[in-house]
Amino acid sequence: MAMNSALVRVPGTGEVSLAPADTPEPADPIAPLAAPWVGLGLSTPDGTTLARKVEKEGTEHWQQLTPARYIYKSQELTVASVFQETKGEVLSAYFGGMKFAAVGTSTPKVYRAEISSIPKGDVRALCVDWIDTVSDTEVYHHRLYLPRAEVSETEDAQWGRSQEARWGMKFSALAPPKGKTYIAVWLTDDPAVLFGAPAVTTGALDVITEDQPRGK
Repeated sequence: MAMNSALVRVPGTGEVSLAPADTPEPADPIAPLAAPWVGLGLSTPDGTTLARKVEKEGTEHWQQLTPARYIYKSQELTVASVFQETKGEVLSAYFGGMKFAAVGTSTPKVYRAEISSIPKGDVRALCVDWIDTVSDTEVYHHRLYLPRAEVSETEDAQWGRSQEARWGMKFSALAPPKGKTYIAVWLTDDPAVLFGAPAVTTGALDVITEDQPRGK
């Protein structure tokens, strides 16, 4: 067993962005996302929560108690965050595609939106970006791309004078279109993701292996 503190990653900053469903995968994890991608802006210090849930059930047998194999029932990949900017892109996602439009000719202008009585599908492409700045020479970029995702759950939005308006949403990955076999792609320039990744040469980082005694 080997432990290497140089491979610890801290997602120091990041952002969630949306685009029309099936917007092509970004070419790399470094270049800023261009149109039609739109960032959802500031979020609470908790950042973004990525969750993966696979439901499976073991086969049952007369002759033995241990399953011979597992049958997969479902798979769920979700991205959740609480957004702090009250703007069109955030409100549209929270309210299932709702859009504001200017009405009348008054000054200042008045903007109006309707919340539909019938929920409708609102499928988007989604990217989660985060950056770990270890030092001036070690900056690692990560980008999770979901070609098709939809808001599956919203948190209560409480409006009061003691806190900014917050918009909590959970996005769930959807089945890929014909010809695709994945629901998400992870892009990074971080060599630590490779098996047997070598230790980064960074001063004064402790590495403990099974051949080295631990300090008392």
